[in-house]
Amino acid sequence: MKLKLDLHTHIWEAFNFQAPTQDMAHKVVAQIKSSGIDGIAITDHHNKEWSYQFRDIVERLYPGEVTIIPGWEIEVRPPQNPFAEYQVAELFLPNGGGVFRTYCHPGYYSPEILIEPDIHAIEIDNYIHNWHIRKDQVAEVASEYDLMLMEVSDAHNLENIGLRYTEVELDDLYARAVPQS
Repeated sequence: MKLKLDLHTHIWEAFNFQAPTQDMAHKVVAQIKSSGIDGIAITDHHNKEWSYQFRDIVERLYPGEVTIIPGWEIEVRPPQNPFAEYQVAELFLPNGGGVFRTYCHPGYYSPEILIEPDIHAIEIDNYIHNWHIRKDQVAEVASEYDLMLMEVSDAHNLENIGLRYTEVELDDLYARAVPQS
């Protein structure tokens, strides 16, 4: 069954970098449901622990109602060109499902798109960063490297959650993921 998932959100930032609470969980779940999507991945910069804590609160309060995938967004500097820095969202799939990696907002910071091993998807539509995504180039790169195309909100506030989403089978994410190190 395909799920509608917004796989790039910054929930920790949306709550001004505070510790996760039940009240936050109520607000995020309400936004997910009002957006008509099935769930989100939390991909705040450099803090995967917060996303795990938040997911645990949501699962306790709303078991089986929404999907929350913990993750984070990191910078990558390819050894062959450290000036071609780019961002990757790493999603930590439940039950030891491994790590699914998406190339975030291609063309920002560097216009060069370098696809290194263990990249599984690339964003073709990002609500915040669409101004620099060259969609024809991204589609070509996705085809060449067999990458899934993602549509995401990159929400930094609650209201933007679900403005873009990708319909995907969770099994497709698991099939591409690499073991978590």
